[in-house]
Amino acid sequence: MYDHSSPFAPARAPGAEPKAAFALKRLRRAVIECELRPGADCSEPDLAQRFGLGRAAVRTALVTLAAEGLVAVEPRRGWRVAPVTGALIGDVIRARKAIEPGLAEIRLPPDTAAGLTALTRMGAALQGRDDRQALVTLRAADRQILDQLAARAGGLVGRWLDEAWNQADRIAAFFDLAGRHHQPAGRETLIAALAAGDAEAARRELSAAIAAFQDFATDALLSLPASLEVAGAESRRRRRQTGPEATAPQARPHRPPQQGA
Repeated sequence: MYDHSSPFAPARAPGAEPKAAFALKRLRRAVIECELRPGADCSEPDLAQRFGLGRAAVRTALVTLAAEGLVAVEPRRGWRVAPVTGALIGDVIRARKAIEPGLAEIRLPPDTAAGLTALTRMGAALQGRDDRQALVTLRAADRQILDQLAARAGGLVGRWLDEAWNQADRIAAFFDLAGRHHQPAGRETLIAALAAGDAEAARRELSAAIAAFQDFATDALLSLPASLEVAGAESRRRRRQTGPEATAPQARPHRPPQQGA
């Protein structure tokens, strides 16, 4: 699960974290927060040096991130951070629409509902503020709410949700670079519905949040400045010079298909 370094997360027990686990969390965060730009090429030695990690730990982490769809191996070239495209945005939206509404069936015990309600109130206090730290804190609080719901779903569903939300977070971070900032929807009504066992109301709230993200991502993609495609374009240009893509036309980002809620 993506570690957001949330100020609301439970404290960890003291002790050294295994190098492989630390490397995975550090590189996953770098990809999701676009510290490693979408479409950029990278090598294991460069990543090890840049982030102060061991080569073996970097290699193991990259294999895991590839399985999560965040990076891809480039034969004889190293690794490439997965680009953010209209196709990816459409896939993420479809995945969320397929899986997320199932959270409406969760019943929250009173103590859990109280803790999540406190987070929603904190988020509500940050809504509408335009400073960067408020946005970071708002997103961290929203993701913690979602992570707690996913933990109650458990198993494969929890893992699928985690990966879909990681990609959604990466899409939001990518558009941050263009000055387009996504503010998560308030979750007060959702938590109240789950606490009351009102699955229909909870499903409406979940669907509305997905629709708001879809509208944001679609508009942001269509207004994306060309400067944000430099890293990916440079990588593609190098591959075309020597690789099998030499004569293949490059598809432009396209508007993600509209899906019914």
